Amino acid sequence: MTELDSRDPQLFIRSLARGLSVIEAMGGESKGMTLSEVASRCELDRATTRRILLTLVELSYVRADTNRFFLAPRALSLGYAYLSSFPFWEVARPIMTKLVNEVKENCSAATLDGPYAVYVVRIRSDERIVDVSRTVGSRIPAYCTSLGRVLLAAEPTSVQEKLLNELPKVALTPLTVTDNQALMEILAEVKLQGWALVEEELEVGLCSLAVPVHDRRGQVVAALNISVQASRVSSEELRDRYLNSLRGAATVISRAFAAREIV
Repeated sequence: MTELDSRDPQLFIRSLARGLSVIEAMGGESKGMTLSEVASRCELDRATTRRILLTLVELSYVRADTNRFFLAPRALSLGYAYLSSFPFWEVARPIMTKLVNEVKENCSAATLDGPYAVYVVRIRSDERIVDVSRTVGSRIPAYCTSLGRVLLAAEPTSVQEKLLNELPKVALTPLTVTDNQALMEILAEVKLQGWALVEEELEVGLCSLAVPVHDRRGQVVAALNISVQASRVSSEELRDRYLNSLRGAATVISRAFAAREIV
């Protein structure tokens, strides 16, 4: 029995949950997936998976090509619906743009979605183009990113452990930390110091520094970072040059949240 099957049938629509799990499972698979691959990843039988996929094809959220299935452009509407309903970008964008103009580096903001950090705003410097493949709505592993570690550090220890166990730890670079105990120790340090610095763990050549953004109750609702080329700016320089500016921008965004009472 899967977790979906154990829910109260009076309150939980399993077919809807299964359909959403299929859409999530297909995310990031540019080469598409076979029916068997989708069934295996979602822990569903082939017959159920086939019905779900054909329904999603009929609704234009998925397209079929021979024996493979791909997410269709309409699936983007699900992510945009969230972004349009959560006005973080309206508050954050001008503040982040000002920060980028000041430091001449790229700036991003993200929220936590399970074991992933999801970009909600990205402002690129005209002078420094780093990590151009990731856009608003992209999900990145939280365990090996500065944004993700700030967001994870704000969660209770039990939630941190649960989220770290939900995602297989892959060494994306030779410097990626994949040991859960080591990651828990890093998260404790991040929570204590109030910022996270990650050097070439997500991508070779990419270094980033992140701080939390709070709501009016003091809860962490997002993370804000600056990313640089590691060959050009060392981790020490990144912290010494930009931590104060980054914290200042996060404080302004947090105050703007409180003033507009949007969280």
